[in-house]
Parts: sequence; structure tokens; C-alpha cells
Amino acid sequence: MTKSKAISSALMGLTLALHLGVVGAVCMNPRTWVSGYKVPLAQEIREAEAVVIGRVVSEQPLQEDPADPVGVTSYNVSVRVLARLKGNVPDVLVIRNENTSSRYAMGLGEEHILFVSRFGADLRVDACGNSNLRAKAPQLARKIQRQLQERATHVHKQQDS
Repeated sequence: MTKSKAISSALMGLTLALHLGVVGAVCMNPRTWVSGYKVPLAQEIREAEAVVIGRVVSEQPLQEDPADPVGVTSYNVSVRVLARLKGNVPDVLVIRNENTSSRYAMGLGEEHILFVSRFGADLRVDACGNSNLRAKAPQLARKIQRQLQERATHVHKQQDS
């Protein structure tokens, strides 16, 4: 793809996203502005506050904007932590999930591998990241553990030098 076509495609995608009012729903590459971006696994492992395997145990709708025609602006999704791959987190996490097409979808009873980050006072999951249903990504937990172990070994070797 030529540079002008890539720029044209990126501008078209951005224009469409702005027109629809859901800028976050389009995962744009921060360097090229081409849609379809997914946060690299190593980067998300490094930047996430926590990486957990958890089960969705409840979902509380939040009605914060009286002008919202549906009335629900976001949900607080409670996730029982089944395993901690990274981070020291409580047994139950409350994750804010915006009521937009850019949210990371989770349903009651589902088990997910989640990359959790802090956004202000809220915990969030990036829909453009590597979080996934546990059943759809059986190798993901092992990849995460392997990368965390490699990273710890590399840091340890640097400290010994």
C-alpha cells in the first residue's frame, strides 16, 4: 500500500469514527493511524498493572448522564480472580466498562484472561489489547507466564552485572 493510500485510509477511518461518535471503537495504530491495531503482547504485559484469570460474577449498570437516551453510561463488572499472573490485586476486581462499542465485552459466568490497567481511579481493560475469553485462548496464559519469567531472568542478569 502506498503512503498516500495508507494516509487516505487512516483519515477515512478516523472521519467515520468521529462521525459515529465512537472514536475508541476503532483500534488505530498509534504510529500509522491504520485501523485494526492490537497492542503487542509484550508491551501490554509490561504496561498492565495486573494480568489475571478471572470469572465475571456481577455487572452493575451506572446511570451517570441523564442526557443519555438509554440511561446506562457504563457498567461496573466484578471479576473474581482465579489466578494472578502479574500484580498484587484483591480477590475481586471491579472493572469499569463503558457502554460503547469500544468496551471489552464480558458476560456473567465467563472466564477471561484480563490485562488490567488503571485509568484515573478506575480499573479498565483495553478492547484493543490481548484480553480474551479463557476458552478461546488456551495458550495465552502460558505465553504470558513465559514472557514474565524471561523478563524477570533478564532483569536479574542485569542486576548481577
